Amino acid sequence: MLSEYSLKNTAATKLLIQMRLQLEKAAIILTIALILLCLASGNVNIAFSSSTGGKLDLFTQKDPYSGTGPDMSSDAFGPGESAIIYALITYNNYPVPNIPVAFEIRGPPNTIENITVYRTIFTNSIGIATTSFTIPHEEETAFGIWTVISNANMGGTIIQDTLTFKVGWIVEVVTIKTLSENKIEQEKFALTQQVIIELALKNIALTEKTATLTVTTYDSLNRSLYATQQDNVAIPPNETVTYAYFHFYIPKNTSLALATVYANAYTAPISQGGTPYCPEVSKKFLIVKNDVAIANVEAFPKIVYKGDIIHIDVTVMNKGSEYESFTITVYGNETYITQATIIDLQPFSQRTLKLTWNTSDASEGIYQISAYAIPVPNEIDVSDNDFIGDYVKIELELQRFHDIAILNVIPVYTSVHIGDILSVTVVVKNLGNYTENFNVTLYQDSNIIGILIVKNLESETERVLVFQWNTANMPEGNYLLKALASSVPGEINLENNSFVDGTVELVKAPARWFVPDWFYWLWILLPMLALLLLLILIYRRRKKKDENSFNSGWTAWYYCHNLRNKQR
Repeated sequence: MLSEYSLKNTAATKLLIQMRLQLEKAAIILTIALILLCLASGNVNIAFSSSTGGKLDLFTQKDPYSGTGPDMSSDAFGPGESAIIYALITYNNYPVPNIPVAFEIRGPPNTIENITVYRTIFTNSIGIATTSFTIPHEEETAFGIWTVISNANMGGTIIQDTLTFKVGWIVEVVTIKTLSENKIEQEKFALTQQVIIELALKNIALTEKTATLTVTTYDSLNRSLYATQQDNVAIPPNETVTYAYFHFYIPKNTSLALATVYANAYTAPISQGGTPYCPEVSKKFLIVKNDVAIANVEAFPKIVYKGDIIHIDVTVMNKGSEYESFTITVYGNETYITQATIIDLQPFSQRTLKLTWNTSDASEGIYQISAYAIPVPNEIDVSDNDFIGDYVKIELELQRFHDIAILNVIPVYTSVHIGDILSVTVVVKNLGNYTENFNVTLYQDSNIIGILIVKNLESETERVLVFQWNTANMPEGNYLLKALASSVPGEINLENNSFVDGTVELVKAPARWFVPDWFYWLWILLPMLALLLLLILIYRRRKKKDENSFNSGWTAWYYCHNLRNKQR
């Protein structure tokens, strides 16, 4: 038995050995075939960061928006800032050391100098290759979108990633304006007047930044008028424009003429080591004591006939800090029209003058109305003493005439029952070029239906009149409707003052039942009489019931009534 078992066991062992050898041969052949296939293909595959296996990921030090991930963007950099570029190489998410990594860093395209940097760096023990450079300060070549391309070869496969980032002033004062107390942009201010400084700021980063804002103002003698700062001003990200405001009053002893305001944004207060985010901005404005101006000129109507009156409204202003009296002159093109004098106009106030121009002596043509304020003593800026206003047109007077016309007569119905009210519409028009007042009379045959008055009908305008014809007591038959407009003084053409419509038929109304007036009263009185009778009946029934109950039952027993004979 033992010898037989040993023989069987030995045979099984030999079989297993043979199977293992065959598997090893198959594995060797398969490996050789794969190597030959790779060599024969002659093609190099590029695996980007999104592929499996080997990966390359570019990013910067700008957390939390460092640009990790395939083909991402990093947060922005400012000029003079050190940009650190990292390239992480992994295989199946494990870092791969000692791999040479190629970097190509390209600045924004421009017409002066295109910046390009090439580097090759080996990955360290944690699979990261690092290169860095300082962002140039020149706006013309450095500001814009930068692109970083990185490649590495891993076992014959090129892995690659691309990174972009923006370079510019991280926080920038975009505009600076001087405003009036009503926040209207203004570049001229009087002594003691309030000045509002408006700063528009922009942050190109992807995260909110905190800034310290400073404003300093000098007069024409370079003496400080106002200086202040605002700390911890939050500037929202993604180039959202935000505004900051500063207020001050111009001192009374300020030197007149041009003043300058300077503003900037800092990373922190200067006393705490703050540095500028961006270049300083400035704005000039004028400080005056005596200053008058023409604010507006309006003329109406815009088209007139020679001899008509043109109304001209001129608005003058006192922008200075003193009461002013001055004279203005109004022109139509180069033609003198009129002159007016303003007495004691208060500081920082305005006044509208109502002037007129009689065009009797004017020539036909188009005129542009303007006004000029004669400068007052010590007035520095006279650029706003002149104002060019509206255009007006003067035409030669056309032949004037009067002409009233009836255009139509329209009854609502052409057949009505006698006794009905018939509405009749009459359309009139003023064909002349005067405004007219007149009467319109509506006739049936030769009898007057009604008279309506038309007032202030302007040239080339129409008006609709509605007459009401009461046909009660009219004989049955056909009637001719006619409207007649009374002539106005000077009217020559009277043919169109009347209009004859067709006929209107009056017919008897259908026969109706005769119902006397007392019949309607009867319908009111009968329900009232029936209600009264019903109340009396109810009262009598209740009274009889009360008597019967007294002569029967417990009530009768209590009062000792004979229930049968109804005797006590």
